[in-house]
Amino acid sequence: MKWRALVLLAAGLAGCRGPYPTPPKGAAVTAPPFWRHELGSGATDARLDPHWWDRFGDPVIGQLVARALAHNPDLQSAIQRVFEAQAETRLALSAQLPHITGEVDGTGRAHVNGIDYSQYIIGGALSFDVDLFGRLREATRAARAQALATAADRDTVRLRLIADTVRDYVALRASDAALALLQDTLTNRQAEAARVRHQVAVGYAQASAAYQADSQVAAALAQIASTRLTITQQETALATLLGSPPADIPRGRPLMELPLPGPVAPIPARVLARRPDLISAADQIVAADHSLASARAAFLPDITLSPEIVTSAGGLQFSGTMWSVGGSLLAPIFVGGQLRANADIAASERDQAAWAYRAASLAAFAEVENALAAITRLAEQEQAAARLLDDNDRTLRDTKHRNSVGYTDYLTVLDAERTSLSSALDLIQIRAARLSQAATLYQAIGGG
Repeated sequence: MKWRALVLLAAGLAGCRGPYPTPPKGAAVTAPPFWRHELGSGATDARLDPHWWDRFGDPVIGQLVARALAHNPDLQSAIQRVFEAQAETRLALSAQLPHITGEVDGTGRAHVNGIDYSQYIIGGALSFDVDLFGRLREATRAARAQALATAADRDTVRLRLIADTVRDYVALRASDAALALLQDTLTNRQAEAARVRHQVAVGYAQASAAYQADSQVAAALAQIASTRLTITQQETALATLLGSPPADIPRGRPLMELPLPGPVAPIPARVLARRPDLISAADQIVAADHSLASARAAFLPDITLSPEIVTSAGGLQFSGTMWSVGGSLLAPIFVGGQLRANADIAASERDQAAWAYRAASLAAFAEVENALAAITRLAEQEQAAARLLDDNDRTLRDTKHRNSVGYTDYLTVLDAERTSLSSALDLIQIRAARLSQAATLYQAIGGG
């Protein structure tokens, strides 16, 4: 009868919670009906490839990605955070299970007639929270959802790490290509400077031409030194991603021989389903909802059962066993607004999670759209840059020929050389940007 009265009292207090707060208006996400920059009807769904970086056609990239996944400290920290979240889930679940404690107590007695008298007590107690209104269950569900969000955060770190490794390697190979071009340029300018000095010696050219030729050699040396510094810095940055001290980075295929991965044409719904940061944001909403439910359940009574069993023995006799079943109902009466404040905090955190999901979704759509646009426009830019380089090379050859027969001055040749070199360096950077944007697109659509 006592327990029935407790339950009836608890049910009567259940009306204290009031209406459940509604989610914020405007936080819902509507996917765009189409991408503004499509990659063509022949696009393939490369997102299903779990090793999308292999599409760059360089086995060294795969080796570097494997090293980064195994040793990058940021990823390892993210993995440990997943273990921590899983342990917190188990901790929350343990509150729903019975808690059993044991006691052994021995009390010494006086020595009488050659006999030592002692008393021993062996007891055990069980405590179990009935959780009639789901406060503990909701807390466990919140912890479980938070663990899933943490796992998705780990996947976000992993995806970003892979994309950064690919992009840094592409940037390194671009610097390598620029260095090779500059070294060839230096060789040609040194030969040209020697030729001009000979012409000055025989009176065919003025001394100013030799000075100009030597200045071009010095300019090439300065560019080579700057590029080598860039390569060192890029190797250091890539080594850091790999979780190692600064070291030489292995090289694979030259930049201009790296194939561009096939086009990708994802749809918005799949972007939402695959991106780990969006999965994390969705799990954060679930966790916040359960936390709010747990906070509101704290308004209601808490029923605890606590049976006990005690066995005692004194001297040479067994005294007997006693058992009892107890219980308690704790209902908040006045706690200075603490429960209401906790519920309001939980409601605000749920709304924040909803808005954070919207922000993450909009960012995802923007990242995919920008990557698609960049790939499309960079392809057009590379075609134009290749034609420009071809035209500048023809102009340089013609200018050199005209100079050799005395129809133009040496300054015109130097201008043509600088223009051709600048065009070649631009083409290298555009190709590197196309490859990097391909990695960015794979990252934007959630990887493999």
